[in-house]
Amino acid sequence: MPSFGRALAALFLFLTLVSAKATTDVLSLTTTTIPGSSSSSEGYIFTGTDAAISSFTTSTSTYQVLSSADNEFVRRNATNANQSSIWYTSSGVGTNLSGIHASDYGAMLSSNNILAGSDNTFANGVANTTGNIERLDFTWNSAITVSNSLAFAVFDRGAVGAHDSFAIAAVTAIDAFGNPTAYGSLLKVAPGWGGATNPVADFDYRLFRYANGNNITASTANSEVATQGIGGIVITRTDLGLSVGQTIFGYSLMAMDVTAANSAQLLDWTNATFYPTNTDGTTGGGGVDLAAVNGMLFSTVPETTPSAMLLGEFALIAVLVERLRRRKA
Repeated sequence: MPSFGRALAALFLFLTLVSAKATTDVLSLTTTTIPGSSSSSEGYIFTGTDAAISSFTTSTSTYQVLSSADNEFVRRNATNANQSSIWYTSSGVGTNLSGIHASDYGAMLSSNNILAGSDNTFANGVANTTGNIERLDFTWNSAITVSNSLAFAVFDRGAVGAHDSFAIAAVTAIDAFGNPTAYGSLLKVAPGWGGATNPVADFDYRLFRYANGNNITASTANSEVATQGIGGIVITRTDLGLSVGQTIFGYSLMAMDVTAANSAQLLDWTNATFYPTNTDGTTGGGGVDLAAVNGMLFSTVPETTPSAMLLGEFALIAVLVERLRRRKA
């Protein structure tokens, strides 16, 4: 009986940590486009355009940008090749590309620009289509007080209704440098999510492969092209098992095959027991293709009034100004 009791307690702990609550698909979104100066990088012309998400809607709510993370951390294992894969949207003019050519992988992921993103983000292996990323952390230096109106969101490049799986957990404590030191419950989102249509219709894109970790200035390959759209999913406080009034400091993304059963194990991203180093991107296990709209905190718009929307625009401007400052730095 004692061993059965311990097993039952362990099962309860696991079910508490790994939640399977419903999430909500993004049905439409609006962007604020900021034209930039064109530049030449890696043999291509980039228009320098920033297409930032300013708001999006679900079946029940409209969300707007509230703030952006102060820190982003890319956690890689030491087993596989130190690689990164990026996609850039075609500008529609010859081989020219939209968006801004990035130099740092982490900064690109949190740039709030739907014209770029990562490919096969959590897939492991030696092929140039895979990397060794086990966890992505997006943290705020000041505590976020949880309310029913706040939410995070994940945007994935993919076919309609066939978006890839991932796992997410709220960061409940950080150290002086913004690194996570504690986590809440883990939410695993199964593959195949997304609405009847993608909020961003199909577009042409080009894939860039890199073999120097977060340094994405000189690709090993950049000739592969394809066409897909972007889907989005909202992660609320209930999805993450959070209480109103609780304080958090951001969130982390992982592959769905993570086996961590508590906060300490989630922190141990170098341990292959909890973060497998053979994550397969071809089956959807680690193949999520994140749009560069990570590390963003959203809030619901109480009602569609000029004052409410104006507040959202001010918040977005503040976020974009901060992004520009960090990009120049």
